[in-house]
Amino acid sequence: MLTNTSSLKRRLQIVELVRKRGEVSVEELSQAFDVSSVTIRSDLTYLEQQRYLLRSFGKARYLGQKSGDDILVPAPDGATRKASETMIARIAAEAVDDQEALLLGAGEIIHKIIPFLSDRANLSLLVQDVAIAGMAQRFLHCELLLTGGQLEHGATAMTGPDAEASVARHPLDVCILQAAGLDRDGNLLAASLAQARVAQAARRTAKRTVVVAYQPLLDERNSEVFGSVAGIDTLVMDDGIDSPTLDTVSRNGLQLQRRDSGVLEFRHT
Repeated sequence: MLTNTSSLKRRLQIVELVRKRGEVSVEELSQAFDVSSVTIRSDLTYLEQQRYLLRSFGKARYLGQKSGDDILVPAPDGATRKASETMIARIAAEAVDDQEALLLGAGEIIHKIIPFLSDRANLSLLVQDVAIAGMAQRFLHCELLLTGGQLEHGATAMTGPDAEASVARHPLDVCILQAAGLDRDGNLLAASLAQARVAQAARRTAKRTVVVAYQPLLDERNSEVFGSVAGIDTLVMDDGIDSPTLDTVSRNGLQLQRRDSGVLEFRHT
């Protein structure tokens, strides 16, 4: 049994344990630290928010950090991140025209897109995240549909076979999806297998795909792939990415079209 004198120390030990093993289940962590699975899930939620782990079906998967990163210390410039995400959302919304059928996936940036669609006329909006649906009701006057599907405990995004089938049934002009990271082959990564499957269905159905991301991690491990950089139309992310990530994007056919207030927009030419 590992020592557990504080939540901070436990979380630090969790990061180190998952780093060494690559992937650990909630049950294993609960037994290792002699705390409840509820406590472990809370720890993993925090660590995922700070971009140290990915959670997937009751497991935690390690994400490598940049040298010099201070584990468990939140980014000191949270206001800058929020501003960047808002700008990313604004630019992504420009891909949507009047009278189009649109799918919005799940994620913080996706949530921020809603107000920038308020001047679009006659949209048909298919929403995967119930929290986003509530916001859409306040800001938009349009046809609003939910994908349906199942909700994981504590989550607001609908996933599962019903969500995937719903997406496949609806003709879509454009889908906007959020990526958690990239791999060195140019694959776009989702936070979980369930999220990846819904995103895959959206990409197959939509005429155009726009992907948004904030400092997507260049993950060398096996993560949940939902598409490739080469197979999308537009990628919008902040300019805080490192050179290897930028090279990966360029190598897979997307060209930088615009740099606006710390945000990069890449498109196929």
